[in-house]
Amino acid sequence: MTFTKPFSYLLGASMALALPCVPALAANSQSPDAAAVKAVTEQFAADLARGDLKAISLLYTDDAKLLPPNEEAISGRAAILAYFEKTLRPDLVGGARFDHYEIYGGPEAAASISQIRMLDNKGHVVERGKQTIVLLKQGGEWKIHRDMWSDNSHANTND
Repeated sequence: MTFTKPFSYLLGASMALALPCVPALAANSQSPDAAAVKAVTEQFAADLARGDLKAISLLYTDDAKLLPPNEEAISGRAAILAYFEKTLRPDLVGGARFDHYEIYGGPEAAASISQIRMLDNKGHVVERGKQTIVLLKQGGEWKIHRDMWSDNSHANTND
């Protein structure tokens, strides 16, 4: 019993010394490749501005899933391209801007949370929302594996 008391004091003192390091460790829990993760979303915006929906679909893993608001999941790169051909047609959408990023994860998987503004063909904001994507590193490149978003408009409560 006398051994456990000094041991518990030593353990307590060690923890007291380690606690100031916790914020530094938490700050470093962000993906070490945060710029590359963010670049995927920025590439999505650049491809959308050019109307290149095929290029956008290539940003996704083969078995990716879109999780659009108020719809069933869309699974697989081909189905994602077909969905974008209906919803992101250049005559409907002029582009997107992403900002206020939060990026978490590690060297092989990451999550990116951002604010999104959808633009019309004249560059005017037509929708504001939020996006959460899960990315996986495949062949040395970050690819979108899950993509979920919502808009900031109020739900219609007059049913």
